[in-house]
Amino acid sequence: MNIELMKQSLYTCKKRAYEAHIRKLKEKYFGVNERLQNIRVSNRKLNCLRWHNNESRQHVIKKLDICIELKDLNHEFITEAIFINNSRADVVDLTTGEIYEILVSEEEKDFYEKIKNYPKCFRIIKIRI
Repeated sequence: MNIELMKQSLYTCKKRAYEAHIRKLKEKYFGVNERLQNIRVSNRKLNCLRWHNNESRQHVIKKLDICIELKDLNHEFITEAIFINNSRADVVDLTTGEIYEILVSEEEKDFYEKIKNYPKCFRIIKIRI
């Protein structure tokens, strides 16, 4: 066995793991910051469940389920996010760049009209109850 070759292999593996870790951290934190720029400053309450009085109970419970799942995954999220163009989303996952739109009584055409105003850097996930 060549000890130097083993040391070099170990060093290469550690370096590759370190670079992957740094790459993931940069994506998580700088990606979150970049996505946060699309949301109004007055509306940046992270990891907190917010709802309106006119939302149905089913809608609020589903939003809570999504928030619990995102919190378990250590994701940063905003509920009832208002974007700088005044459009509003149910839940925005800043870590992965996804918008969860919960549909209870809304029509499909209203949903597609609504998502036209969302920033292009987000992926939209439709949840029908």
